[in-house]
Amino acid sequence: MKRVVNCLKLALVVCVVLAVSSVDFLYAAAAQSPEQLFAELAKLKPDQRLKRLEEGSRKEGKLNFIHTFRGKLAREHVRLFEKRYPFIKVEMADMGSQDAAERFIAEETAGRHLTDSISLAVPDLPVILKQNLLADYPTPATSRIGKQFQGFLDKQNRWVPYYWSEHGISYNTNLIPPEKAPKSWQDLCNPAYKGQVSFDPPETRFMVGLYVLMGEEKFQEWLKCMGQNQPIIQRGHTQRMNLMLSGDHAVQGDNFLYVGAEEKKKDPKTPYAIVYSAPILAYAGVMIINKNTQSPHAAALFSDWTLSEESQKYIAAEFRGPLIGKHPYLPDNINVVTFGYVSDEIVDRLHGYWNQHIGKKK
Repeated sequence: MKRVVNCLKLALVVCVVLAVSSVDFLYAAAAQSPEQLFAELAKLKPDQRLKRLEEGSRKEGKLNFIHTFRGKLAREHVRLFEKRYPFIKVEMADMGSQDAAERFIAEETAGRHLTDSISLAVPDLPVILKQNLLADYPTPATSRIGKQFQGFLDKQNRWVPYYWSEHGISYNTNLIPPEKAPKSWQDLCNPAYKGQVSFDPPETRFMVGLYVLMGEEKFQEWLKCMGQNQPIIQRGHTQRMNLMLSGDHAVQGDNFLYVGAEEKKKDPKTPYAIVYSAPILAYAGVMIINKNTQSPHAAALFSDWTLSEESQKYIAAEFRGPLIGKHPYLPDNINVVTFGYVSDEIVDRLHGYWNQHIGKKK
């Protein structure tokens, strides 16, 4: 009888040890960080990598994502992804890029890892980079990006560029004939355009683009002459475009050219023209992955998918700038100046120059 009891005790100990070992094994597997997973994925062949991403995504089954495309544009983009990968349910919110960055930081500061990935404009990344919240995600998907957009890539693989936005010069052809239109950014200082050029209130991404194009000294000189030319300051890119097209003023700097291009497509008589001779200021929209993501496979799969043919075609069809394939309205030989983000010290100086020369103008 004593032997039986001892055997039972031994069996119980073995079961406990095995159970603990199993728990430890499962815990160790679960403890793998997203970045460890991404490093392993980088060693796999493309077909093996995709298979592992799909298998992992099936188990996760969901993705919490913030899109900075807005409204229908965002919903239809995500719907394409869900159609391709129906085993992933995307819980999506859409909001402005700066708002998305602030929300993400608030969540992580509170220890709530709610958001797996976000689409953001690169100039809005510094506030997140300071918090060290982004996973390093090397992916072969970026090898498809053309040479003219290589400046959008990050050497530390903290984001995946998948489209680009532009700031350029456009004008109302009813108010300015082509032969009298500006040909460069410097031409906006021409007294002929006094009180006829509009800008948004000081916008970091626009000023950083001009800073990269001109250099700091010439940028400050340009702001000084622009201030003397009494520019119109109106908030809202779309609103300003509509005002210009209605004849409120003649010329715009600091605008998304696609707004007018879309109107021109709807009605060829729209009095709108782009100044193609002036460099286009270009910054990337990128996918970032939370280093604390709860769905690392799905987040990675979505990031890669944004550079797929179907995603890029959708972006072009919606008059945004694809990184792969033909642009919907800009010519292939356009002079594009790519930029990312700069230090807070430089940003503060640029805003200071604006306030000095333009910001106090009414």
